[in-house]
Amino acid sequence: MIITRSRNLLAFLLKPLFIVLILLGVFSIIWVRSKVVTLEYNLGDLEKKKVESLKKSKMLHAEKVSLLSFKGIEGSLGKDYDFVFPDRVRVVYLKKKGPMPYKASLDRERLAEP
Repeated sequence: MIITRSRNLLAFLLKPLFIVLILLGVFSIIWVRSKVVTLEYNLGDLEKKKVESLKKSKMLHAEKVSLLSFKGIEGSLGKDYDFVFPDRVRVVYLKKKGPMPYKASLDRERLAEP
């Protein structure tokens, strides 16, 4: 008699608990799916912004190149200046020496020169 009462009481308590757990599981699955859909929309918006930024970057680069082109430089100089390419034979190349050490002391001869 005691065993049947404890079983009935246990069954009485476990049935609503299982129903609540099933409902919580269903609602948690729905919540997770809605969050995934929201993240997909956010990723889509960010992808659109990325494409727009890349287009702007390409347009700005093209504008920079057109502003730095030789025709643009010739136009900005005006008609008073003649813009020509240098002749390779007449160009003098200078070799830069390596970094020189700094002197920490003062030379009396260098100070007396001016």
